[in-house]
Amino acid sequence: MIKVLIAGEGGQGVQVIAEILARAAFLENKKALYIPNFGVEQRGGVSLAFVIIDDKSVVYPKFAKADILAVLADRSWERVKNYLGEKTKVIEGPAITGQDKGLPVKTWNILVLRQINQAGQIVSQKNLIQALEERLAGQFKKNPELKELDLKAVNQ
Repeated sequence: MIKVLIAGEGGQGVQVIAEILARAAFLENKKALYIPNFGVEQRGGVSLAFVIIDDKSVVYPKFAKADILAVLADRSWERVKNYLGEKTKVIEGPAITGQDKGLPVKTWNILVLRQINQAGQIVSQKNLIQALEERLAGQFKKNPELKELDLKAVNQ
């Protein structure tokens, strides 16, 4: 079982990457549950996404300690600090490397998705890409360049 908590601000794509991760796990015949948690603000408020992936049925998607904690916004720390355990792997936003420079901010959440997947070795690259393409098909149709950038981000 792997427990992932993604935290950020509304509008950063926290819920989108959680959905993509859960869908990719489903494509691998794993059991996955995702539950969003956010305030009344749709944009700008703290946004959390709890994801549990296991080979067995998952009964409840919340947990006390995260195996992987991804924090996309500094002000989210106050809401998630209690989910840190001794073995929690922490990802603080995208680690921007020379290869990542030049990517639009909207693609950074896909970098975080890649980092989460690498940290936990959760799903195959193939299923992660398939879930990404399914979830963002409408956006990719409107903006083919975004698809190219997002696929580049998840493949690096």
